[in-house]
Amino acid sequence: MSPDAAPCVVFFHAHPDDESIFTGGTIALLADRGVRTVVVIATGVEPVSPADDPTTVAAVRGAEAAAACALLGVDALHLLGFADAGAVDAVAGDGTAALHTAPLDDVARRLAELLVSERATALVVYDEGGIYAHPDHLVVHRAGVAAAEMAGVDVVYEATVDREYLHFVETHLVGHAVEWLVGADALVALNRAPLGVPTVMVSTTVDVGPVLARKRAAIETHVSQIPRGGAFRSMDDETFAAVYGYEWFVRRGPVGPLDTVAS
Repeated sequence: MSPDAAPCVVFFHAHPDDESIFTGGTIALLADRGVRTVVVIATGVEPVSPADDPTTVAAVRGAEAAAACALLGVDALHLLGFADAGAVDAVAGDGTAALHTAPLDDVARRLAELLVSERATALVVYDEGGIYAHPDHLVVHRAGVAAAEMAGVDVVYEATVDREYLHFVETHLVGHAVEWLVGADALVALNRAPLGVPTVMVSTTVDVGPVLARKRAAIETHVSQIPRGGAFRSMDDETFAAVYGYEWFVRRGPVGPLDTVAS
């Protein structure tokens, strides 16, 4: 990609709501500076029970993602339409491919085509461990790195969490996600494969305090995933700022657009 190209950052996420939880503040800060921001979400089919209609669920989650992206100032949203790893049984037989079983080259190729058409100068994926070991997050990392190489995007940021920082604050939503993934064995799993990366590996820390209200509003648009009346929605502003006021990345390649908004 030409170094003179206008900056365009593509954020590749596994699920609707990840874009807001892990990178919403960074997206808003970039958008406010006039940087083109594009969100690509791999999955959207995640019924909570076999009785749910996959098409309806995908439409709901897509609409929630669109509303969140509008709040954050995103220029374009692309939904790839794969099924979430947690929904395979619910969508069996409807022809929807599960992301974590799809050929990696196919996922990477679809993303690479978007990187080229959007003239991306930087790509955001997840860290090597997927922030936490969700099968879909791991695919996003692997396919994203491969797609960047295919498309000639030299700057890749790996969204992560600073595990040492989070040790001292209230539970992040990613902690609840781990509980969903492994149930009662969550603590054991975290000890075996901790969240994110240690502080020393974080290359880029973004203080999203100036846009924190927008980030929170964007997260809260995902009503299907973060229901009203839950602990997250009752979190006071000070606690929310402590838990979600920073976003962390590990950069591959030269300095890029996210470094311009980093603290």
